[in-house]
Amino acid sequence: MSILSILSQKPWTSDQAKIDDKHSGKSSSMPLPRLALYVSMVVMGVLFTLFSVAYIGRMAYGDWRVLPEPLLLWFNSLVILMSSFAFHRADLSSKEKNNRRTREYLFLAGALTLGFITGQLFVWRELVSFGYFASTNPSYAFFYLLTALHILHLLGGLIAWLFVVYKSFTADDESSNFSLNVNLCAIYWHFLLVVWLILFAMLLLT
Repeated sequence: MSILSILSQKPWTSDQAKIDDKHSGKSSSMPLPRLALYVSMVVMGVLFTLFSVAYIGRMAYGDWRVLPEPLLLWFNSLVILMSSFAFHRADLSSKEKNNRRTREYLFLAGALTLGFITGQLFVWRELVSFGYFASTNPSYAFFYLLTALHILHLLGGLIAWLFVVYKSFTADDESSNFSLNVNLCAIYWHFLLVVWLILFAMLLLT
């Protein structure tokens, strides 16, 4: 095959896909929303990793002060763990084509997520009331920054959650797209749970 013929290929066309399937090239079977989610999680993972490295590196300076861990953080960690489990149950129910049960778990997961966010805001208020302002010390600033980023990603996830809840009222029990959407939400929440557990462990150990 000449270079000219290779450059003139159009992989996005169905005819080219048929040609590719005859040799080594195969069209990807991964749905585009799933691929987009995986790419987004990689980007978010890199972002949190960079901030975590900066956090650990900044600890070496003499002005670093240890931030106390409010007991509410433990409760919040349990809440987000429960929300992730609720999404897992919703995912299983959607695969069983039980939209009513899926919807119940989706509502539970959303309520728990809102509870976690509210709990984090109470943690901020408690710390501020004791004089732990972001401008006081770099460790305090990192805490507010990392937890704020985590909350923002949860809020973004809740937008997708609202869409999936809406679909739970309109999709039929055999809808594969609805099941896919629930599965993607569950994966995203599991990811944010892992991110939070890493952040929480980092706070405890430092």
